[in-house]
Amino acid sequence: MKKKLLAMLLALSVVLALCACGDADGTPSGSPAASPASSPAAAPSGEPVPSEPTPSDSAGLSGTLEVWSSGEELGRFVEGFNQVHPDVTVNITVVPNADFIAKLTPTLASGQGAPDIFTGESDYVKYLVDSGFWDDLRQAPYSADTSDVWDYVASVGTDASGALRALSWQASPGSIMYRRDMAKEVLGTDDPTEVAALLSSNDAMLDVAAKLKDKGIKMFASWQDIMNMQFSNRAQPWVVDDRLVIDESMLDFMDMAKTIAENGYDLNVDPWAPEWSAAVESTDTFCYVLPSWGYQFVVKPAADTTKGQWAMCQGSVPYVKGGTWLGIYKDSPNKDLAWAFLEYCCLNSEAQQAYAAEYGEYVSLKSADQALAAGAGEEVLGGQNPFAFYNEQMEKIPSDLMTAYDGTINTAFLSAAKAYATGVLSKDDALQQFKDDVANAYPELTID
Repeated sequence: MKKKLLAMLLALSVVLALCACGDADGTPSGSPAASPASSPAAAPSGEPVPSEPTPSDSAGLSGTLEVWSSGEELGRFVEGFNQVHPDVTVNITVVPNADFIAKLTPTLASGQGAPDIFTGESDYVKYLVDSGFWDDLRQAPYSADTSDVWDYVASVGTDASGALRALSWQASPGSIMYRRDMAKEVLGTDDPTEVAALLSSNDAMLDVAAKLKDKGIKMFASWQDIMNMQFSNRAQPWVVDDRLVIDESMLDFMDMAKTIAENGYDLNVDPWAPEWSAAVESTDTFCYVLPSWGYQFVVKPAADTTKGQWAMCQGSVPYVKGGTWLGIYKDSPNKDLAWAFLEYCCLNSEAQQAYAAEYGEYVSLKSADQALAAGAGEEVLGGQNPFAFYNEQMEKIPSDLMTAYDGTINTAFLSAAKAYATGVLSKDDALQQFKDDVANAYPELTID
């Protein structure tokens, strides 16, 4: 089993190298800091910044902790952690996401020089969860209490046997981020609840897209972003009992993508293209369909003349996309230090509130997000509080359907969908291309 997983990880490392600029769906890998816009953000306006946790004289830990991470965000926790554990040195080695698996895999295989903690991005975290290289955090000496963790976050970090292998300090619920001024002009309202009612199905979204087009406005920045929303709401995962499953909702997504492309309902660009990013300030683009990091790292920093003209609402379905999980290496000689740091980042509500208030990132603990939801709203969003909105979405998120195959299969599926949407291939031929790509990557799978 371990050899099979290592082989899969090596295959994935090739895919990540080819997709160095983003996830399989064109969005940044898991954590926002992997995106082109990774500079720290200001604290949400009007929200109190909690004080740092009080240092504990009884902590008594000392030593050096080695952490490998695909992003820089974990480093933001170190100062607060060292107030509690001043004698612990935390060395964080940041390995670019495109190179992360290629570096990690041989290290784990040899057992030499492995970090005490290493991260896993959403596209490949299930490989690591199922690999046996991470300890079970529910067992001694950890005995993790996840009652305050959003269910989805804990579910992703749980393997098939029920062992909790990883936790995250992040959660990434999504929204449709739309322009209030355009909504008023075309739809007669900018109220998030009323706009959501007008976008409550894929057909409804296409109807609105047609109305916007009549006014010279593109509905979407890129149709590719919609895969984020569709992916969370499948009835089945990509692989069940070693068989490839193409959920009906993904076929519907292909048809929706083609309708958008043929009718000019988007900018006809890939995510992170200059035109895509510039659409925040445009006069002809209605919305982005992105997870929580999309607001903090795409819309908020770019909104200047459009400040106050943005809002968030639910689209046809609630969804979640992205995130970074942490696990403790099973053979770490520093498990006490590793647990102290992981617990501080992923289970300490005060630490997460301070982090979220400073950087604006939606976090994994319910109590932290609820505290931040009680603060003032965002100027960019016309006074809407994103934490309050995202809290409602997290209550609706479907069950975790992630598999160890997702990164590679998502890339293959998006490629096929693009070929169909742009008229390069028929739908049948695009689906055959998709199946062939999956068969080449995973010959052990049964593909009908």
